Amino acid sequence: MIRIVGLRRFMAVVLISGYVWLFAAGMLWVIYADDFIAGSHYHAMLHSIFLGFIFVMIFAHAPVILPSVTDVSLSFQKSFYAHVILLHVSLLLRIYGDLAESPPARMWGGALNGLAIVLFLANNIRAVIIGHKSA
Repeated sequence: MIRIVGLRRFMAVVLISGYVWLFAAGMLWVIYADDFIAGSHYHAMLHSIFLGFIFVMIFAHAPVILPSVTDVSLSFQKSFYAHVILLHVSLLLRIYGDLAESPPARMWGGALNGLAIVLFLANNIRAVIIGHKSA
């Protein structure tokens, strides 16, 4: 699927990146198994799972699920990659902040995580508007 252009490639790339985050979460869990209480290592593990895996799965499946549930037309846009890339970069910064115990990196990573989610919503609204105009 990764060789096919458009929505299928987008979904394949994003799904693979989600599985990479799930693997990273597992490795963090193994490395920091003794820190299974609230703390910066624990936060890095949770962020890897909930933002790196679960939100990426939401990003990957939204172009298919949203139209089938809401009966709206959603036009795939290359701009969908923007919120995915922003989430990955900001999550790397946030996890770095967790592991290095750097509050500024953690804060900026968290703020950019939120921005990635807002950009995801904006991209989907834009795609629905474009899909509605072309229908």
